Amino acid sequence: MISLSRKTDYALLALAHLALRRQDSTGAASAREIADAYTIPLPVLMNVLKDLAKARIVTSSRGAGGGYSLALEPEQVSLMEVVTAIEGPVHLMRCVGDLPVLGQECPTACRCPVESAVKKLHGRLNRFFEATTLADLMQPQAEVPLEQVMVGGA
Repeated sequence: MISLSRKTDYALLALAHLALRRQDSTGAASAREIADAYTIPLPVLMNVLKDLAKARIVTSSRGAGGGYSLALEPEQVSLMEVVTAIEGPVHLMRCVGDLPVLGQECPTACRCPVESAVKKLHGRLNRFFEATTLADLMQPQAEVPLEQVMVGGA
């Protein structure tokens, strides 16, 4: 089973919260406000928000009225950016994506019967993550752009 960590769940909840605040023009939200709203452990959320700020998905400001805000419109934040900020680069298997780390090469690369299919699936997964935005995820009946994922090869 392919799954993302709980930290990515928290990141998406926090970003949705910030998107709603942006939509309502209510300003920045504190980490504590977000943590309390979704029962997220505050220390974990603070690390998630720090990673999102480092990736320039959110901005932070100190002082009275400070907190976190979306740096971009929800339509400009891709699921790929969020996942990469929290999880690191998306790799379905070791043989896809960037070159493997020395000593971590796939031992069956030369004779793997599924390598081509896995690379195509990896490409589709990446296109799906790139094409899906925070705005898409926040729709009541999320319509993710599957047509962009299904076309093309790798």
